[in-house]
Amino acid sequence: MDGQNVRTLIESLGAEGFYHKVCTLINDKQLNVDDFSYYELAEACGVLPTLRSLRSEAPLNGNVRHLLQESNPGVSSNLFQVVTGELLGRKVIEGYEDDAGFIGDKLVSVMPSRLRNQKIAGFKALAGPTEVAEGHPYEESTFEEKYVTTEETKQGRILSINEELIAFDQTGEINRRAMAMGYYLRQERERTILRAVTDADSGAGQYVYRPGGSGEALYNTDGSNRNWVGAGNTTSTGFATAVALEDWTDIEEVLHYRATEVKDDRIDGTPRPIVMPVRQLLVPENLRGTAMSIVNSSEVTVGTDSREMTFANPVQGIVEVLSSPFIDEQGGQAANDWYIGDFRKQFVWTEIWPVQTFLQQSDSEAAFERDVVLRVKARYYGGISAVDTAFVTKVDGA
Repeated sequence: MDGQNVRTLIESLGAEGFYHKVCTLINDKQLNVDDFSYYELAEACGVLPTLRSLRSEAPLNGNVRHLLQESNPGVSSNLFQVVTGELLGRKVIEGYEDDAGFIGDKLVSVMPSRLRNQKIAGFKALAGPTEVAEGHPYEESTFEEKYVTTEETKQGRILSINEELIAFDQTGEINRRAMAMGYYLRQERERTILRAVTDADSGAGQYVYRPGGSGEALYNTDGSNRNWVGAGNTTSTGFATAVALEDWTDIEEVLHYRATEVKDDRIDGTPRPIVMPVRQLLVPENLRGTAMSIVNSSEVTVGTDSREMTFANPVQGIVEVLSSPFIDEQGGQAANDWYIGDFRKQFVWTEIWPVQTFLQQSDSEAAFERDVVLRVKARYYGGISAVDTAFVTKVDGA
């Protein structure tokens, strides 16, 4: 949209009408943010009175270098800032929503919330029904309350737009920076989720599992949380050795562990196995190729060269393979560890504020000190918590 069209619309619709028209055109996909020039917009709003000298790189008197001052009383003094803030906010959101390669939302259930550090209540599993003889009373079932607490943090950044970016009509660069800010805000959320589901920071006192309000390691290597296969498991001694992810039998071994060792927490009766189908296999990038091959192969071959047998792959398609470099980032043992289960049943993302954008106009201190025209702030407020321990199993890959 060129400057003449912008001026015509402002004159015919007024400041408020022009703003709503811009939003409508973008929402209806008749235009997109990249169709607007911030230079043309500023000029049409009358806030760039002396651009020619800048474009010819002629020096300006520092005492009168007010490139974005209001000069047209017929236009709202805030029109340029409001419309520009709207456009930049949309580019920030566009960058935030670029989720190519991100898997975080597949690992959590998003739970909108108005409270921070809240309690997520639950109950220990009830005992099953018992046989009732004719004329006899039913047995009373007991239950016990349990809960975990959530923990959220606020994350954000500020993007400053300088006079030169507007005056030299660097619209593309402005939009690129806005999208980059949104993208890296999303990447920080992704990293937060991956480090939480792998319990990477429990050693530093940052816990994702907080039963009764007290943080503790999610994957205890003694096996007490019924979600660890590997060295040190004294709770399930038959599964106290590492299981490197190499073929379908390794997945079968962990499924056997989940079927026999992972039981409910009922207090009225004997604990029983839990029906909890696995949905995802989470691995570091180091194991992505191996995991994809194991899960997607249609056939497997067993035996020796003299006597081989080929049959359908028993684990074909039973899980979705997910991987992330944020697991490899942890280094050490984590480079070969893998995780299997139903992550969304175990982890919740409590979202107090979804991603938001705010505009600070040109009357800030930064405008005088650094020739900042406007500043855009992007933020979110949320956090991840484990609500149980049984639905995801961590495997020591040695």
